[in-house]
Parts: sequence; structure tokens; C-alpha cells
Amino acid sequence: MMIDATKMKSARDRRAMTQEALAHQARVNVRTVQRAENGEPVRHETLADLAAALGVPVVGLLKTDAANDVEPEQEVEQAQMQVLKRVESAETIVSLLERATMASLGCTAPPTPENMPYLRAIIGTIEKLLRDPWDQYNLPPLRFTSLLERLETIANLNAQLSDLERAGLALYSAASTHLVKVPYHSDEGMVTGRSQPSDFVTAARFVIAGYENERLRVAADAIWPLEEEADEVPF
Repeated sequence: MMIDATKMKSARDRRAMTQEALAHQARVNVRTVQRAENGEPVRHETLADLAAALGVPVVGLLKTDAANDVEPEQEVEQAQMQVLKRVESAETIVSLLERATMASLGCTAPPTPENMPYLRAIIGTIEKLLRDPWDQYNLPPLRFTSLLERLETIANLNAQLSDLERAGLALYSAASTHLVKVPYHSDEGMVTGRSQPSDFVTAARFVIAGYENERLRVAADAIWPLEEEADEVPF
């Protein structure tokens, strides 16, 4: 599909991302990002990966003529969907959590007696790695106390990914960048201020599903609000 090079570069610049950072977040080759910003055509799956990493709908990166060809219903659907890639290595999980401000884990795989041992193992491991953005004493992103702890975690997750594959299941992941007002702690709890500037945050998402496809389309997660009317908005 034909990307509007100006729109894509503007979206990347707004997030202060280099081409290398965008490629890493979208899990594509840097050359792919360069081709897209030169206006060269890319596959729809690649376009979806780039849009998700930039936190914009697919139609927001298309040339005007191509965007006009998208029906309103399709535009709404594209804006409300997120494309996740199948995780092939636990390094992807760990490196994503190490830079994510917020992360979520979901599962669409059936909780059958056969699946539950594998689901219980990997869900338990990942949930221990997730950081609660509301917890002022355990702030994200993920940090390991030692290199050995990191390597052991990766080895454990790789074994669990292999177990999932043998059960016909897989873990899918995606990362997106958003400009939001990040809640902070006050005497009233977690709040955002009206005059508070917005910050860029990385949102990581993981979903366990069937192994059949390399990519998984799911409804987009809600992100913290961009604008609020009150001086301080409790969460």
C-alpha cells in the first residue's frame, strides 16, 4: 500500500523516534522504514505494524487518494484494531517489558484441561514481570536485579513458548507509542492535572491465542486520556 511519506515522518517526529527506534518497535527492518518514508509501497501487514508502533490508525499514514478509498466503516475498524505479531523468542518479551510504561496480558485460547498447564505456567511467569503503573513503589518499566536473573527468565520463557507451540498455541505481542497525560500520585490518589504536559509512553500488549497465524488482530486497548477538564482528575 502507498504510504504518505510526509505523514509517516511527521508521526515519527512527533514521537521523537528515530527510524531505528520505529523499526525496533514495529519489529521490521530499518530499510523497511526508510522505504516507507521514501513513499515506496509496503505490504498491508507492514503498514499495520508501523501504524501500531506510531499509535495512529492505518488510514492516518495513507496518501490522500488511498485514504479516500477507505470506507468510513473500515476507517473506524482500523482505528479500533491492533495487530500483534507472534512471539518467536523470549528476548522479545523481556526487551519489550524493559521499555514499556504500561503492559497488558490477555488470552483467547480455550482453557481446556489440556491447555491449562501450559497457560498456567506462562501466564504466571509474565504476570510476575508486569509492572503496575499505579504502584508508586514498583514503578515500570521492568528492571532485573542482575544479568543472571534476566538470562534465567529468558530461558524459562523460551521453554514455556515451546510448550505453547506443542499445544497449538502461541503468544502474540505489540508495542505502540502514545502521547498522554501520565497519572501521578497525590494526596487524593492517582490524578492527572489540567495544566500537566503530556508525555510519550510505550504500551506493550500480549495475547495468547492459537498458533495458526503469524499475526493476530484484536480490539485496541484503551490508553490514558489526552485531555481532561478538571484541575485534577482521580483514577
